[in-house]
Amino acid sequence: MALELQDLLGKCPEVQLELLAGADGLAHRITWVHVLESITLSDYLSGDELILTTGIALRANGDLLSYVRTLYAQNAAGVAIDTGHYIDEIPSDVVTFCEEHAFPLFAIPRDVPFESIARPLCRRLIEEETKDRMIGEAFRNAISFPERQELYIPTLSEFRFEIEWRYAVIVIRIDGFAEDPYRRIDAVNEVVRKYLRKRIRFGATYGEWKQIVAVVHCTGPEELRDVAQGIHDVVQRALRREENASIGVGKLTQSIRCICKSHRQAESILKLRSRGKLDDQINFFDDLGAYRVLMGVEDPEISQEYYRQVLGPLVEYDQANGSDLTDVLRSYLDHNGSVKDTAESLFVHRNTVNYKIAKAGEILCMDLSRLANRMQLMLGYMLMDMM
Repeated sequence: MALELQDLLGKCPEVQLELLAGADGLAHRITWVHVLESITLSDYLSGDELILTTGIALRANGDLLSYVRTLYAQNAAGVAIDTGHYIDEIPSDVVTFCEEHAFPLFAIPRDVPFESIARPLCRRLIEEETKDRMIGEAFRNAISFPERQELYIPTLSEFRFEIEWRYAVIVIRIDGFAEDPYRRIDAVNEVVRKYLRKRIRFGATYGEWKQIVAVVHCTGPEELRDVAQGIHDVVQRALRREENASIGVGKLTQSIRCICKSHRQAESILKLRSRGKLDDQINFFDDLGAYRVLMGVEDPEISQEYYRQVLGPLVEYDQANGSDLTDVLRSYLDHNGSVKDTAESLFVHRNTVNYKIAKAGEILCMDLSRLANRMQLMLGYMLMDMM
């Protein structure tokens, strides 16, 4: 949860603050408002807070500049200084520092109590957090329990998400975390949420273990591609050196009621990516060729039954005998039935390939020279990729 500082102030026009410097930093996100009088307590800040101070402990020369420098180093969102009680005028070196570092510096008029600043700002932040959480949970329910419309339609309607609009699900999976996965998912999720808030009017995100789910309303496939590519770009910039991300983009739905299908497509895309079947970091359902047809099979038992009938005997033989006939046959099919190319890719002799292909055909009771049989097997392998 967070708003940009300028957005928060815009939503609370009753708050009396005078911006003195650092206007370029008003896009900084803000999570809370704190009163802090001493630099020694700055270690308790977690970042992104707006700090209020009377300056009672900062009246010596240089103290205020040192204080502001420390807040900037702690990644605070900005600082508001009471004027007229302990500090009559904010020194020019403080103003210059804040302007040069795009660190928002505000003056609090003499007769304005801190309570009249902190209360409305914190109340608005809580409201925004509650709204984001409710929308995210509603979409989570729409994906997990599509038949339970009472769990998501009332909430989404309350926040003006039209039921019959088109939506798509984008899943971002992150691996190689630089630190605690929960903290990193929260951080990247906030980056994605900030981007969506600027890019489209209606969107939502929520975090899961090692991944982020984004639901976006787009009018057509071209807009969806633009939005998804934008998510890819901001995620790449937010990643640490050790981290990497894969993004699956499901198809636009006809209404909120069927976004579970778009989510299933995005998850299947990530599964294919993890198994080396897709090379790009971001992949769209519309670009998946024959896999699109397989993902459209509503009943998973149909896919599983086909896979068991076509490839099951060979997989079971390999498991029982510690052999690799399933992999060799896949390579053989990928190389259009060329024994020579298959042998070269597997670094084995052609006679070995011939023997194993013959053995696989015997186990499957198939003539592997026939195109129809090869097509059945390729379909079985594609289903295996998705399981």
